[in-house]
Amino acid sequence: MKTAVLHLIKSFFMIGIMLCATASAQTVTEYENAGGIYQEVRSDTANPCRYTEDNQVYRAGNEYTFAFRYFNPQGEERFMRVYKEAVRKPEINEQGDTSYYTLLYARHMLVDTFDEDSCIRQYTVRINPSNIGYGFSPDYDQTVEVFEFWLKNGARPFAQSASGIVENERNIWMHPPRSLLLSILELNPFPYIKFPAKKGLKWKWKLTIGSQWGDPLWKEWEGAIVNRYRYRIVDTSCLLSTTLGTLDCVCVEASAKSRIGKTGLTAYYNEKYGFVKFDYTNIDGSKIVIDLQSLRSDFHTLK
Repeated sequence: MKTAVLHLIKSFFMIGIMLCATASAQTVTEYENAGGIYQEVRSDTANPCRYTEDNQVYRAGNEYTFAFRYFNPQGEERFMRVYKEAVRKPEINEQGDTSYYTLLYARHMLVDTFDEDSCIRQYTVRINPSNIGYGFSPDYDQTVEVFEFWLKNGARPFAQSASGIVENERNIWMHPPRSLLLSILELNPFPYIKFPAKKGLKWKWKLTIGSQWGDPLWKEWEGAIVNRYRYRIVDTSCLLSTTLGTLDCVCVEASAKSRIGKTGLTAYYNEKYGFVKFDYTNIDGSKIVIDLQSLRSDFHTLK
């Protein structure tokens, strides 16, 4: 069943890629928004692939598999067990960050031991060819990324959501996965790098976050908060050991601060694979470490 699902996904992606191939690119103008991210303004508004077709890193059809580990505030590793009664619950976040859409909702709990039949510690990210579908409007101005969490031998994703990436010659900025336990990452600095990447380069960004992102497990609050982020490139040639080999990475350190507390992120970016590692310090002092395991382009493994 899972193989059949993957074949359907591949067919869907190929149709999207063909649609992109028939669209003509127009002039691109860049602007810096109030938060500090350079985004593209495209005049070819009828082209559904306009924000993805010129990507050099997060290309249409790429599929990334990541593994994550969670450590509670005491430094003890815990595992995410999911409830098997997944329910379809389409809901778009309309407070603060609006570019997130839940397609398949599930529940979870933390346990002391990992069980491969009930726990999840990996997820995939697929780069959609166009901005059509997954709950977004045709004028959505980001590359669409689709997150999926699978149980062992699952016939369909246990949890699925979609969000966006901004990629151009000035910067790459992306939403993290925010399903189940990883919804805590809404409060952390988002992965973000400026180009040209130079050691010591600093920049800022900010985001309004609604209270629906709160959870008794880590923090709850009333009303909206404003997260203010600071980023700094601390190394432009960091050799990182990964499952893909030793990779030359740019290391970005970031912090976030709001009225409810502070969070942090150390991210590692490789020019071929994109972001390959994330080391998060969460709002409650817990930690999440995420590592890239594999990358497939048009469903062929890249090395």
